[in-house]
Amino acid sequence: MGDWKKTIAAFREMNFSLDRDDFESKLIAQKTVCLLQMKNVDFQYPFNLYIRGPYSPNFTRDYYSHPQEFKKGDSDVSLSPEETEVVRSLNTIFQKTPSLLEIGATYALLVKNMGRSPVEALRIVKHEKGFYRDTQIAKGVSKVKEFLFEPTAEDLEWLRGEVGPMQKASVRSLRY
Repeated sequence: MGDWKKTIAAFREMNFSLDRDDFESKLIAQKTVCLLQMKNVDFQYPFNLYIRGPYSPNFTRDYYSHPQEFKKGDSDVSLSPEETEVVRSLNTIFQKTPSLLEIGATYALLVKNMGRSPVEALRIVKHEKGFYRDTQIAKGVSKVKEFLFEPTAEDLEWLRGEVGPMQKASVRSLRY
């Protein structure tokens, strides 16, 4: 079993109430827990890839065993300051949007946990999530990269060199 009380504390921080009778609520919860675990907020739930993305039967068992606690946000556990920051970051980036969480968590699980290359993961997401528009897929993948994959100093230096001339040209064009 996972740390369901800590999971409730994370949801409380997001102002999110898990209703086990609402599909969208369960989808948001599953993907949120999966992504937070990838960013080292450990709830001790294993995830596998299912039709609608990452899914944990153990987590499902816990929220079906404690429906009122999850719905009311009732837990005596608190998150560490670092965990709180990660939860807030995820909430700010994804804003509890089910489609973006589903796309992003699926892509991340493929890359981080299943060893797929980013190109292969994107191909799989497009195939498996063909009911989403390409723009939604691009946005979900972009958001999960923003959340999980922090750029290195070398990445930032390369980016400055790459976009610097365009930024300068843009500023000059505003003068005329």
